Amino acid sequence: MMRARRRGLQNVQYDAVDASVLDCSAGVDIVVALHACGVLTDVALGHAACQGAGFVICPCCFRSNPHLRVSIPANNNSHVELVSAEEWLNVDAEVYGHLKQLAELQGDINTASKATHSICGLRAMAVGRLWRNSRWPAAELHASIKTFPIGFSTRNTVLLGKFNDNNR
Repeated sequence: MMRARRRGLQNVQYDAVDASVLDCSAGVDIVVALHACGVLTDVALGHAACQGAGFVICPCCFRSNPHLRVSIPANNNSHVELVSAEEWLNVDAEVYGHLKQLAELQGDINTASKATHSICGLRAMAVGRLWRNSRWPAAELHASIKTFPIGFSTRNTVLLGKFNDNNR
């Protein structure tokens, strides 16, 4: 906030709150979640999908916060529904459980990386399937999975979502 003020940016607002109870009804342009443990990654992506927002999400562990529910746009687009992570991802709970175990595997970075990428792929597909931008209906979401050198962190995956609207 201090940097924005020093640079004279008056159209930037910040909010740091508990994501599971976040009220995004006022609208957001980008969702940022760092060290988003387990289902918290899905919660952040659900908010982005409901708001038609861009996102930068850094997932962390995969088996944390299983009690959290994910917001998805309701059929009428004016409300949200809360669903489990498995419903959000459209994946069988048992299969997803095994995939999460593999992603947490210690001592086999190759298998863990493949499982991590698979989970992030499911997440990218989920947000792509449900993302809507009511402010700019012609906008399209481009979700991608990026990695950075493992020397910085073994949790080196980032989910990026940017949208463009060629009609604006």
